[in-house]
Amino acid sequence: MAASTDFGGRTNVRVVVVGDEGTGKSSLIVSAATESFPDNVPALVPPTRLPPDYYPDRVPVTIIDTSSRSSRCRRKFAIFFAIILGASLSDVRVPVIVVGCKLDQRDEQQLSLEQVVSPIMQQFREIETCIECSALKQIQVPEVFYYAQKAVLHPTAPLFDQETQSLKPRCIRALKRIFILCDHDRDGALSDSELNDFQ
Repeated sequence: MAASTDFGGRTNVRVVVVGDEGTGKSSLIVSAATESFPDNVPALVPPTRLPPDYYPDRVPVTIIDTSSRSSRCRRKFAIFFAIILGASLSDVRVPVIVVGCKLDQRDEQQLSLEQVVSPIMQQFREIETCIECSALKQIQVPEVFYYAQKAVLHPTAPLFDQETQSLKPRCIRALKRIFILCDHDRDGALSDSELNDFQ
């Protein structure tokens, strides 16, 4: 029996996939839903819902494909926007996941996704993470949508200041409070038993 978990009233995560034609966005969506590489991929995949038990948080993910004609990224990777359904506009923070598709076709001589995306991540702080995958070889396909879901359900923004690259003051206070509560013998260090109690 799974425990009910509240994620601020979030009962669904919507992931919008944007990218140039031929980047593999539609193949990735179909591959995630069917756990196999599709023989025939439509130009535009209809909204696709992954079941609640697909990931440990048990929150369903709805994937929305976009037409490459309506959104020109000018990049050779797909960009995923993870969006909370039902949130008011003032509450919406749209985390971005940069995905390098077709990992199976990458030449060892080419720069890694991290090398290509690192300067972009420095400039655009809304990028949560980047990941490479291959729909054809089924490499990291579920992880792509897991990271998109995680960016919505467990955002880093309340804990970490991307601008200064440091923990936020409230996070530091909370960690200090946790340490004080766990340091039963008040010796300034956590023993094995205190760490076990914390876990």
